[in-house]
Amino acid sequence: MTTAPEGKVTKVDPFAALATILSKLPTTPVASTTTKPATTVYPSVYSTTQAKAKINDIFQSLLKRDATNDEVKFWSPKLIAAQKASPSQQTVKIVNGKNVVSSIGGLDETQWLTDALSADPTLKVEITKFRQTDPTLLKRQTEKKIYDDAIKAAAGDPDKIAQVEATTSYGQGIKSIKDAITQSAFEAGATLGADVIDSIAKEAYDKNLDNSRDTFNSFVKSKFKFDVAKATGAAGDTLAALTKTAAANGLDLQKAFGSNLPNWIAAIDKGESVDTYKRIIRETAKIGMPDNVKKLIDNGVDLEAIYSPYKNVMASTLEINPETISLSDPTLRSAITAGSEVPLYDFERQLRKDTRWQYTNQAKGEVANATQQILKDFGFMG
Repeated sequence: MTTAPEGKVTKVDPFAALATILSKLPTTPVASTTTKPATTVYPSVYSTTQAKAKINDIFQSLLKRDATNDEVKFWSPKLIAAQKASPSQQTVKIVNGKNVVSSIGGLDETQWLTDALSADPTLKVEITKFRQTDPTLLKRQTEKKIYDDAIKAAAGDPDKIAQVEATTSYGQGIKSIKDAITQSAFEAGATLGADVIDSIAKEAYDKNLDNSRDTFNSFVKSKFKFDVAKATGAAGDTLAALTKTAAANGLDLQKAFGSNLPNWIAAIDKGESVDTYKRIIRETAKIGMPDNVKKLIDNGVDLEAIYSPYKNVMASTLEINPETISLSDPTLRSAITAGSEVPLYDFERQLRKDTRWQYTNQAKGEVANATQQILKDFGFMG
């Protein structure tokens, strides 16, 4: 209530007064506590180091190996380009006076790389093969990488290397296989150096060949090298028989068939007849022989028997021990050629032209007899 002029009292309507006040306030609205979200396109791009790490991560996931340098060089720019082409969106909201940032979209690097590698023609074949590989083999590949890295870190220190071999799964597996190979070689009479045994063991273990005893034994025996002079056991008996047949046909078993012997021994060990390989030796020996000699060889007759008459004539004529005449002797072999066989009488006549014949007692006797006859003819002897 207010006092009007001339002392009159006037009543004031409070609501009307409030309306008058509000009408005089500025028309600009008061700022709200929230604003429209601000959106920013923000590409997240790897550095070359980050790209390499991600690529190796996916290669390990798909193939259990790191990418090669060439593969990293090829896929890094492609991954970074894909990131730039699919940037993420960041939104900023003011909530209670504070900025709240959230991100949406952007490239899923793991999925993109997985799809891209799986679609690559070359890698697709490797990935498919990998997925079809025995899990045990995959496990060993992983163990091998751990072992190789540890050996590399040992830097040639014998004590550290020994520790790696004794404590890693791969090292223990190789040790077990090496022991088995050493024992098998000993029983077979094979000669294998430490480096060779190590190489065979790693190949067998890496290929999971020890998963089957028969497969493992067959593989190991195919790698054996045999020293005829040192071979023992069943292999020694077999080699002795084959050596005898080779010698009886003028061949050196090791020189002529050395690379075949491991397979021959393995086959004979599985039940193949040793006669099969004797026939192979004879087939080699009959090369260059006349047809009638070939027929004899086909019937199991060795060249030693075929040349025996010539050897005896040679020994008698040259007065030498027949045991010292080998089937590789060129004079002996000249008796039988691809075109003909020299009759024994003609062979003996040929031998008299050999420089060795003049030193024989027979030659000296003939010279003495001829000299006496000349002296008699001239009357110097009665």
